[in-house]
Amino acid sequence: MIIKNEYGYVDFMDEYPQLIQRRNIGINLSAGTDSAFLMYSTLKKIQQDNLDSAVIPITGVDIRRPTNEWHAREIVLYFKEQFPDVKILQHQFHYYDKEHEKDKPNKHKEHEKKLFSEKTIDVLFHGVTANPDKQSMIDMGFYENRETKRDSKNSKFVSHANQSHTGDLYRDNFMWYAPFAFLNKKFIAEEYRKNGLMEELFPMTASCIGYAKHTNFWSEPCKECWWCKEKKWAFGMYDGGVQ
Repeated sequence: MIIKNEYGYVDFMDEYPQLIQRRNIGINLSAGTDSAFLMYSTLKKIQQDNLDSAVIPITGVDIRRPTNEWHAREIVLYFKEQFPDVKILQHQFHYYDKEHEKDKPNKHKEHEKKLFSEKTIDVLFHGVTANPDKQSMIDMGFYENRETKRDSKNSKFVSHANQSHTGDLYRDNFMWYAPFAFLNKKFIAEEYRKNGLMEELFPMTASCIGYAKHTNFWSEPCKECWWCKEKKWAFGMYDGGVQ
């Protein structure tokens, strides 16, 4: 399944036929636009090719910022309505306190390894995208706080897009697929527009990582965090369509 627009392309899943054989596909669903689009693309591929695969949404939740759980649950319910013939199995959650547990990535990895070990999933799909171009980040004031591992020129993520990937399908001995790793969020934004996802799916997504005091108790985006600024750069708006 080719996903292509002016910002790049990806041969989604078909470039690696062994993915088609996977029965339990874990989707790392943060509730942001990238991971929501990844789940949409996976469900569309399963439906289109009538694959015997199930999707298992996986969401990590900072107990001091519960909003991504709310949004992730809403997104999953929406997809169940949109793809009634595709199996979406039990939503998997894990909880952590980012204030006291600074190793958030390791908390995610621990949960993922547990799901692999229990055979709940046999492949993990991750919606990570590349950083915006350097000048755009400088202009909007969020270059210094970026995750450098998401710089496309030195990405440590496995990519299956339109550039040579930096590894194979395995990470920590588990199958792991990141199809958008060399494509930035403008690619994702264009796909939302092309597929008619701006009206219903986009308002459900949440990128802001601000806490209660920065978001009027999560009723509005903070507009200051890195993820708010990246979403504004790509979509021209913040969470919920806020300008």
